[in-house]
Amino acid sequence: MGMNESDDIKKANHKALPKFVLLAICSTILGMVVGYFASKYGLYILADNLKTAGSVFGTYAAPWIIVAIVVLLPIACVPLYQSARKLLAAWDGEDDEAADEIDEKLHVLKWITDTAIIVDFFLIAAVYAGGLHSFDKADTAALVFVGIAAFIIVLVEGIIIQQKCVDTTKKMNPEKTASIYDIKFQKKWLDSCDEAEKQRMAKSAFSAFNVTNIICMVLAIIFGASALIFETGFLPSLAVCLIWLIHNCAYYREGMK
Repeated sequence: MGMNESDDIKKANHKALPKFVLLAICSTILGMVVGYFASKYGLYILADNLKTAGSVFGTYAAPWIIVAIVVLLPIACVPLYQSARKLLAAWDGEDDEAADEIDEKLHVLKWITDTAIIVDFFLIAAVYAGGLHSFDKADTAALVFVGIAAFIIVLVEGIIIQQKCVDTTKKMNPEKTASIYDIKFQKKWLDSCDEAEKQRMAKSAFSAFNVTNIICMVLAIIFGASALIFETGFLPSLAVCLIWLIHNCAYYREGMK
């Protein structure tokens, strides 16, 4: 490395360091101030109100939201899937614009179903947290069972839609033969991709890596503060930091290969 390159690196560090230090100091001071007032005056009333609201949400709202997802998921996905199938039926195998349009529709379908499944898992946890505390009541018990049944239906819908998307993609790309129900589906699918597809995946993965790091850091700070202010305990922070740690270890392990 030449002297000019070394000087450029030092200049870049010297230029960025003051802003970073200032941000760190301000964040520390803000955290100390919030922690002091939280400890001195307490926010027990707010914490109790949030717990009550969470219990009511889990008991009476979450089950019906899951039922709504059961209805809305096919309404949103079926027309989009049918549109993709019509484009595929008319595709001559060479029109790149048509292929890109089909691929875009399938990606949107996967995005919608993944989002629905993630929300579904959150809502069933809310149902358990809210409803099971008063399981002796007939109406509450019925809502818990409604939530569980709807949760399973959403999973089935999501898996079927994902399977249809994968099968449609395989029709466009005969070299892809992996079944979505195969335990090693992701590895086999990646092996069947060409270099251009792998490059797109790499760019998407790097973008997701950066976003996940930022979100996990923000959540870790929020949950750390909530443990002090709302007495939520360390489990939320443990869950986020565990995901953060595994995410980074997997990324760097793969990068070292």
